Amino acid sequence: MSKTAKRRICVTVFALCLANFVVFFIGAVYLGGDAVNGKIVADHYYLMSHGRYTEVSADIFSYSKWHAYSTWITHPLAFIAGYWYYRLK
Repeated sequence: MSKTAKRRICVTVFALCLANFVVFFIGAVYLGGDAVNGKIVADHYYLMSHGRYTEVSADIFSYSKWHAYSTWITHPLAFIAGYWYYRLK
């Protein structure tokens, strides 16, 4: 595989990771927080942002939780892609 192809892969991976974070951020702002910082109390689901809780449905809570978890994977992946791109340059 050529260096150009490897660099394109790195850029693509980085762009997808960045897009995932942007979608997560916009979603968290729109929904009023994220589930990782939220809580479940007596079958009521709450997202939390900056000390403020917002009640949501179980489905939204689950989506928020898994999207937050996905950023825990894509953040390091973006750094790795950026590092490899730098090394290939």
